[in-house]
Amino acid sequence: MNLLRQRRLVAIATLLSVLGALLVACAPDPTNAIITPDLGPQMVAAAQSDLAAAEPVEEGPPPTLAELSEEEIFAGLDPDLASAIQAADATAGETVALANGCIGCHALDPAAQMTGPTWYNLGNTAVTRIEGMSPASYLHESIVATNDYIVDGYPQGVMPQNYGDTLSADDLNTLVAYLLAQQQE
Repeated sequence: MNLLRQRRLVAIATLLSVLGALLVACAPDPTNAIITPDLGPQMVAAAQSDLAAAEPVEEGPPPTLAELSEEEIFAGLDPDLASAIQAADATAGETVALANGCIGCHALDPAAQMTGPTWYNLGNTAVTRIEGMSPASYLHESIVATNDYIVDGYPQGVMPQNYGDTLSADDLNTLVAYLLAQQQE
């Protein structure tokens, strides 16, 4: 009976050793990433540069129109056109917008949902709307070539395609000056 008891003890000890080895093998590795909201960026960073974590880059707020020079605001426009926009009466732009139906689709209220994007703070928004394009150039082109720059979430082809032909040069310049003046933030 002693021999049988010894064999059982050896079998139990062997079984416990195997279970212990399995538990050690299944223990979590503290150097491995765990499931967190940051796991995706951590995995991307690890794959790209063998880093365990990615630190977000603080870029700061985008520049405002007031922080740009006149050359930066009007870059890319013909100098005569840039001068004409600068000389235009921005306060008369509201009348141009009313007379041409612009306010039927665009509003100065940022909370108003209309067919076209808001004009609230558009002067500052235009600074970064199209990378490498000046705010004045972007606004001018958005009026004369209406489908070239569609704001995300808004349909193409809704804005009349002939504003470049139907607006007088003075009205167009006044409207661009008015839109550049929308700097509420």
